[in-house]
Amino acid sequence: MLKFATIVLIQILCGMEMDLFIPSFPELQRVFDLSPVLVQMTISVNFATFCLCSLFAGALGDRYNRRHILLMGLSLFVLGSLLCVVTPNYFLLILGRVLQGMGISAPAILSFPALLEDYSAERQPGRMGMVNGIKTLAAAVAPVIGSFVNLYFSWRGNFMVLLGLGLLCLTAAAIAIPNKVGNASVSLSLKTYFPLLTSPKFLTFSFGLSLMTASYWLFVGMAPIFYMEGMGVPLKHFGYYQGLISLTFAMVCIFSPQILKLFGQKHCFYFGLWACLLTAVLLLGLVILQIHQPIIITAVLLIFSVGAVFPINILYPALLEILPHTKGRSAGLGQSTLLLLTALMLELVSYYYHGKFMPIGFVMSILLVASLKLIQVILRKEWLILN
Repeated sequence: MLKFATIVLIQILCGMEMDLFIPSFPELQRVFDLSPVLVQMTISVNFATFCLCSLFAGALGDRYNRRHILLMGLSLFVLGSLLCVVTPNYFLLILGRVLQGMGISAPAILSFPALLEDYSAERQPGRMGMVNGIKTLAAAVAPVIGSFVNLYFSWRGNFMVLLGLGLLCLTAAAIAIPNKVGNASVSLSLKTYFPLLTSPKFLTFSFGLSLMTASYWLFVGMAPIFYMEGMGVPLKHFGYYQGLISLTFAMVCIFSPQILKLFGQKHCFYFGLWACLLTAVLLLGLVILQIHQPIIITAVLLIFSVGAVFPINILYPALLEILPHTKGRSAGLGQSTLLLLTALMLELVSYYYHGKFMPIGFVMSILLVASLKLIQVILRKEWLILN
């Protein structure tokens, strides 16, 4: 129970790392005189560093004691958070975000394999849903907390919150995460990922998951600038819009064990796919009709938040089991794919963004359609067995 609680705490940190910070974007633009591309860089460099280090974190976790690698990562995250709190300029802020990305990679990647190894295959989607739900619930309240912290303590206050949470996770992990002897035969060379990179099944699962999830994170990354500057939503109200989307996803995740038991994996999975397809169609409709109403856009994202729960929580445990004895590397490569894709999409959309929803909605819809196409391949080849 203590191990489960610690993993939940770590995932709360992972969920809040960005959502707590993004309400500070407008103030950062003013304080450091940044363009939208430069302020988005504070997320993109974090994603890119997380992406690269996830590969090494997965291999290190498979080769060495998983507990030691996880604690080292949390320590590095604490150091990066401290630098963000005290930084006097934009350059050191970026350096702090880089250290945060490097540090959070190990706990984010290795905590899920540590969790899932304690449960049977039938219970894994439910447990994934519970942890993802609590993580997303934290992400749901993070914009609200971040907005008010920013109002009363400026943008540095949000990094102080992350620093305190990082120290709490480090202490809890040192107590509760057990030692896990690694496999000394696992190479630290990137060649160790060759079996995964040459597996059509793994690549299809990985990109199917990443494209769907990246669509959500693209919206989260662009939402502060679009809602507050593009649509004129006040800072004190922004957190409620963003928080409602995350809260919806979280509540469906938390109750997913009961929902899956009641309706079965198959019905829930297909419901999620249809909801994602509907979201893609509605997003294109918003783009074509040039609708910029925050309530309408939020309503469309709520449909996505409900539907995406089941494909994500069912496909992820299956991803880790595709090749034997590669859970750490599978988690690392899958996560790095998601982060790299999200970072690239954020930079692309922020480059073409000029106060309108068009580039955000268009790219999100393309990502969702591509994800659904890959999931269709998974189902056609019968790579996924649904109860």
